[in-house]
Amino acid sequence: MRVPHVPLIALVAAAIVSPTSSPAGAQTAAATARPYGLARLGLEYGGEKVLQFEYSDGSKPEVTAGGGLLLTVGGVAPLATFGAHGVDAQLNAGLKWRTIPEATNQSADWLRFPVEGLVFYRTPVGLRLGAGAAVHLRNVLKISGDVADGRIAFKSTPGLLLQAEYGRGRVAGDLRYTVMEYELESGGTGTVGASSVGLGFSVLFGRGR
Repeated sequence: MRVPHVPLIALVAAAIVSPTSSPAGAQTAAATARPYGLARLGLEYGGEKVLQFEYSDGSKPEVTAGGGLLLTVGGVAPLATFGAHGVDAQLNAGLKWRTIPEATNQSADWLRFPVEGLVFYRTPVGLRLGAGAAVHLRNVLKISGDVADGRIAFKSTPGLLLQAEYGRGRVAGDLRYTVMEYELESGGTGTVGASSVGLGFSVLFGRGR
């Protein structure tokens, strides 16, 4: 039996075309389904009012338990991939800070160190939907001045964290909701509602385009 003659140019064309014939969605999934790092800056609002000061101009800035500037760094690792979809695990750690406008006779600074763990459902269009838990460590409000002076510490009580994120390339924006309650450790008794809504912006490292 003779082997049919195939022109050499046809073999070369087949070799060039076949490696690039995979769907675009599969290429995107392969590029993103690997571990990568991130740095996130967020601003959060909400929670019960803990302190209020009246300034000489009549303004009354408030310090709420859920509000503050949040800076975290973390990492994302894929748990499973289903075609262009997948499931990711994410761990973040950083600091959350809240203060009052500058005054000559009073200061107030609230510093805590959040640790967050989430599981995300990843879609092929750049959207991730996640849920997890967060705990705020070394959670202390320090007040110093003529109006008030002291220190209030809170226990490290975990809360629920929900987040929706949309990313393109190596940047992402998100909306999150935290359900949390602080329990006083010193300086009093009882609990304080610390739930918040936040907006964030992340820069991603080591992630494929």
